[in-house]
Amino acid sequence: MKSKFLSTMICAVLLSANAFAHEYWFEPETFFPAPGQKTVVHLYVGDGLVKDREERSFQLAKTTMFQLFSASSQPANLKTSLVDEALPIYHFSADRPGNYLLAMERNWSYIKLESQKFEDYLREDGMDYIIAERARLGESAKEGRERYSRFIKSLLQVGDKRDETYKRMVGLKLEITPMENPYAKKVGDQLAFQVMFDGKPLAGKTAFADNRNGQTQKMTTDREGKITVKLDRSGLWLVRLVVMQRCTTDCNEADWESFWGAYSFGMK
Repeated sequence: MKSKFLSTMICAVLLSANAFAHEYWFEPETFFPAPGQKTVVHLYVGDGLVKDREERSFQLAKTTMFQLFSASSQPANLKTSLVDEALPIYHFSADRPGNYLLAMERNWSYIKLESQKFEDYLREDGMDYIIAERARLGESAKEGRERYSRFIKSLLQVGDKRDETYKRMVGLKLEITPMENPYAKKVGDQLAFQVMFDGKPLAGKTAFADNRNGQTQKMTTDREGKITVKLDRSGLWLVRLVVMQRCTTDCNEADWESFWGAYSFGMK
C-alpha cells in the first residue's frame, strides 16, 4: 500500500509539473458568433498555442471565480451554473450584439522542481529577477517550491456592434486589459494593453503576445504597466505574463508564489 501510494504521489507531482510549465487560455470555436449562434468555448493548456495543447474541464474546486460580462446585462456567475468536470468548459450564445468578456480565476496549485529546471523556467518566462533573488538568498541550488494561480480572460464579438466591455476591469489580482477595442482593429495595427497587479500598474515585467500563425512578441511593461502588441497576423491572439514573489503567508511549504495572467481574442 505504501508503495502504491508513493507511486501515485510521484505521478501527481510529475503531471502537475508538466501542466505548470504551460499557459492556460480560453479558445471559442469562433470569436465572432452571430446573435443567437451557439459556440463552444474550450479551456486549453499548452505552449505557444500549439505545442502540447490539451483541453481542460471545468473544475469547481479549483475555480474561485468564473463570470461572463457584457454591456447589456449584469455579470453572469457561470460557476454556479456549470456541472463539475464539464467538457468543453462552456457553451456560449448571446442574443444581443456586442462584446462579451469571459473571466476566470483559478486558485492555488503547488509544485516542486529541481533547482536547474526551476531556474530554466524562470528564465524562459522572463523572471530573471527571481533568479537574482535566489542568488542573493543563497538558494540557487535549492529546489523550487512554488504555488501558483491563474487569471484568464477572453473577449468575444457578437454581431457587428461594439461597446466598451473590452476595457472592463473585473478585479483580478493580476489583470490584463486592452486600452482599445481589439475588434476595432485590423491586421497591421497596434494594440496597447495595461497590466494591473493588486489594483496598481505593474511596471518592469516581461510580457508575451502569441499568435498561432506567427512569432511570439516579447515586451516589458512600462511604468504605467502598459505594453503594445503589433497585430501582424489574423487568427487567435494570446497576451500573457507571469509574476512571482516570495510567499510569506499560509504557504504550505511553498517558498514562492506566482500569478499567471492570460487574455485571448481573435483577429479576422
